[in-house]
Amino acid sequence: MGIIERKEREKEQRRNDILDAAEKVFFKVGFENATMDEVAEMAELSKGTLYLYFSSKEDLYYAISIRALQVLRQLFEKTVPAGAPVLDKIIAIGKAFVQFAREKSDYFKTLVYFSSLPDCHEAIDRYEKLCEEKADPMSFFIQVLQQGIDEGKLRSDIPALQLAHILWTQTTGILNLAATKNIHFDLKDCSEDDLINNHIEIIKNGILKKG
Repeated sequence: MGIIERKEREKEQRRNDILDAAEKVFFKVGFENATMDEVAEMAELSKGTLYLYFSSKEDLYYAISIRALQVLRQLFEKTVPAGAPVLDKIIAIGKAFVQFAREKSDYFKTLVYFSSLPDCHEAIDRYEKLCEEKADPMSFFIQVLQQGIDEGKLRSDIPALQLAHILWTQTTGILNLAATKNIHFDLKDCSEDDLINNHIEIIKNGILKKG
């Protein structure tokens, strides 16, 4: 390995170490309460060195959000069977999203907040240039929905792009409801799985082409 390649690898490792430290701080105290001083201390770096890699706390948060998107995208690609019928693919994506929200809850919460930021798409474009693979799981979902429309399996009156965002938002809402159902007294006897499975059934009935 040449000197340039070694330095680039060391730089990338340092960047990942900083992100690991930032995740620990953000997930523990929350983005609003976290400071760059705490991240630098966790990473065992000077704040000046930290700013060589990330220009602000927001910049760090965007990078962590892209990490979360990559994890979700990889989960989609891993769990969605390539040759399966399109409806099976959509259900697999929904179940993978549920798995992600449960097993990677900090990343899920990060994405819920990240998606509300006005410049999140610009951040995705910026960080995709630094990644070897696409980070955005939404594009994967859109491709599957478009396949279903092209095959005549899904209704065609709603464009795949709009449908993807509608379903994504609805599912995020259901996951949040499932996680907080104990504060809704009328749902105390309803399990999280009941809410999620019923939501999947509503989606199936709503997106399939009739006739």
